[in-house]
Amino acid sequence: MKTVLRETLFMDLKSLQVFLSVCSNLSFTQTAAEQHQSVSAVSRCVLRLEEELGERLFDRDRRGMTATPAARRLQVVAERMLSDWRSLQQSLGEDGSLQGELRIFCSVTATHRLLSPLLAAYREAYPRVQILLQTGDQADGIERVRRGNSDVAVIARPEGLNETFAFSPLASTPLCLCLPLVDCDLHDTLAGLSGSALWEALEDAPWVLPERGVSKDLIDRWLSERFVRQPTVYARVAGHEAIVAMVSLGLGVAVLPRLVVDASGLESSLRVMTLDEDLPAFEIGLCTRQPRLADPVVHGLWQVAHEL
Repeated sequence: MKTVLRETLFMDLKSLQVFLSVCSNLSFTQTAAEQHQSVSAVSRCVLRLEEELGERLFDRDRRGMTATPAARRLQVVAERMLSDWRSLQQSLGEDGSLQGELRIFCSVTATHRLLSPLLAAYREAYPRVQILLQTGDQADGIERVRRGNSDVAVIARPEGLNETFAFSPLASTPLCLCLPLVDCDLHDTLAGLSGSALWEALEDAPWVLPERGVSKDLIDRWLSERFVRQPTVYARVAGHEAIVAMVSLGLGVAVLPRLVVDASGLESSLRVMTLDEDLPAFEIGLCTRQPRLADPVVHGLWQVAHEL
């Protein structure tokens, strides 16, 4: 039975995987590279689906490719079918053990500080699941999950997280003010200052700020409320780890999650100050799309996280 099902469904499931990749990348070329196929094979796959549905799935013009409403409806169905297929594979497995692939997107800091114990427990519970770690700026996590490039992302919980996403908290970390201790003009300006004198100097100091994500919105709003005029922005940078490095070099000051500072190995080069201002702590956790929780591979991770 297992062999018949695989031979019957493999071709259709592969087409749906290719289709979902096109939905994520909005590019035949990038999808071809990911799926190890030629661009023409990807194009033929989409064309066959369009013929079967009688609907156009993607529109292309000079600005690029966009998914049609029909493609978005098919995307939901395709994700559910692939999830159901994984469940069937599990139930028909030789020994009933969970198997498959789990793609997790996270920052380097999250990998070391948060995921190590979780993944060790997950591997012990489900040794036949292949884990693929994808690293980058955590600000990109929710978009990667939304587009299907990753099954799960480790992110700072956004304000008003859309109900189409599921979130499981792993840790909470406060935000702190970081000033350079390296011998530089900025250190000389800020050394020995505290209280109102420090805050007056910080209004004229260069700031290194996040380029995007939850921290950008939070810190930008805080700065506009804290200072009479907007401070000078030295640079906007992707990734908290890079911001820590820039402050340690004396290029500016920054507000950063304490977890990132502690994991950076650069704390001795920084003057780290607790902020008593109205800045909420970062809640960091696992994020996936609600439908993906039906996948046993993803659901297993949620169970392990809740048990730790």
